Amino acid sequence: MVAQIRRAKRPLIVSHRNPDPDSLGSALGLASILEACGAAPVLAVDQPENIDPVMASIPGTARFRALTADVLSAPPNGRPFDILFSVDTASIDLLSPDEGVRSALRAIRPIVNIDHHVTNERYGDVNYVVSDAAAAAEVIWMLLSTLGGGISRDGAIALQAGLVADTLGFQTKETGPRTLRAAAGLHALGGVTSDIPRRVLNVRTFEASRLLGAALAAAVRSKDGQIVWTQVSARMAADVGARIADAQGIPNALQDIADVEAVAVFYEMDAARTRVSLRSRQARIDGVAATFGGGGHALAAGATLAEPLDVATEQVLARLGEELSGK
Repeated sequence: MVAQIRRAKRPLIVSHRNPDPDSLGSALGLASILEACGAAPVLAVDQPENIDPVMASIPGTARFRALTADVLSAPPNGRPFDILFSVDTASIDLLSPDEGVRSALRAIRPIVNIDHHVTNERYGDVNYVVSDAAAAAEVIWMLLSTLGGGISRDGAIALQAGLVADTLGFQTKETGPRTLRAAAGLHALGGVTSDIPRRVLNVRTFEASRLLGAALAAAVRSKDGQIVWTQVSARMAADVGARIADAQGIPNALQDIADVEAVAVFYEMDAARTRVSLRSRQARIDGVAATFGGGGHALAAGATLAEPLDVATEQVLARLGEELSGK
């Protein structure tokens, strides 16, 4: 891993579509580390235009290019990529919905897969997967510590934003002593635990706040009280002047309801495609996500189904109920 980084001159850094603060912050932090080693990284993600204004406050997000076949076939400045870093992404299929793009990514060698998801498919030539890490940003900090190199202040802030957001302010079960040492180490390097990290954890636009309220108002509880779920439809988003891409914080808000074991949020991506986010207090739900081609953590996972909203909701809730009942 260390040798791969030090040899890299023109790395491409990518992360999963529908990026979150951890994926963005980790990619930017890695870019800063590579730049300190003399490389000229390019960052790309599917549909960077969907990065909302709150996440865009992470320094450097304007650097993300659209992950398209054009970028891969004609790299900036005409210099071919000599290494691919995939960050915070359990499966290469999650990088892009376009098979042509995914095939082009697989052609770049070597592939270095850096992640913290227990469901990671180990698709890289080098797999640096730390499944007990609380965030991908924690894994990047471990890499920084191993290299003993430098990082810019913006890079440290980006990593701190990812760390704070993915741990919900150091509240998740995975948060441990190493996570807190990472936070302290990044703080010493110029990172902060307020301002930008607080924004990406707590702040949302007016439209996103209205969408959160509508989704909570539409929440449904199962007969046995174990599951609470809601749907975020295109109509719901339009009614409050928002987009589906503006939806954020809904699973965590539902999980704060007392005496609930698991929550599910269903997002209508289009007429025949639905994304689901799952959360659980104790019961593992990554297997439920895996049933539908997804993955994630033991207690926080998701998937995208090639089904309309109501059909996907029925299928996932049935499987989730089976999981909770031990069937």
